[in-house]
Amino acid sequence: MNESIMKKFVRKCEDDFIRFMGIESMPPFQIEPKETSLELGFGSPAEASYDIPTGTHKLIIWSTIPELHADYIVFHELTHVLDAETYSKRDKLRHFSNRGYTEYHAAQIDFMKLLGVENISQSFSFSMNHTLETISGTITAVDFVERPHELATELINRQDFPANMETLVITIGAIFNYYGRRSICKMYARDYLERVDKSSITKLIQKDMVTLLDEYMLEWFDKKLVANIDQLYYQMAISLYQQYNLP
Repeated sequence: MNESIMKKFVRKCEDDFIRFMGIESMPPFQIEPKETSLELGFGSPAEASYDIPTGTHKLIIWSTIPELHADYIVFHELTHVLDAETYSKRDKLRHFSNRGYTEYHAAQIDFMKLLGVENISQSFSFSMNHTLETISGTITAVDFVERPHELATELINRQDFPANMETLVITIGAIFNYYGRRSICKMYARDYLERVDKSSITKLIQKDMVTLLDEYMLEWFDKKLVANIDQLYYQMAISLYQQYNLP
């Protein structure tokens, strides 16, 4: 795949994202191609990177991504870029604390994009049987919502969990991805029924935290709510790092 084609695709996604979000512009970001990889079974086609000392952004992305049904994935990562610019402010603690919210928010945005919504202010409804074109093929909205929950459950149930810091971070991120997609169902789906088994997640973050997330992660967040979830994420993550004695 010609690198210029990939970069042109990403810049078109950026223009579409600006219109979708109703914002005037995006913070500048560098596009860095990478080879297709599925390391450890949860490799991502794209990854937003934020350099805290300089406040610069980078989008590391598969060179083959224009060949896939992948604009929603670019939207997901551009949400991370926007959130880092909005909330991290070149502050290491803020950036760490915002990891939960930004995964929740990015999952809201990628789901809305896949549902064919024109912008985040649009009034709409959908059925959980609605089909979506993803990089994994055609799936239903039900399947799309439940996939991050399935990933988190699979990782938690591995005998070596957490094998390292990366595994724990990805697991927590998947939990917040699930709640982001679930929130879209709670707000807009006509026929959403919650059917996932949260026992593995409860084992990891405890019943009280799962109950709190169930009751709290239901809507679009303003800055006050973002600050609240940042504090909650920080406390939860630090507790888990200490529990598993991770550096």
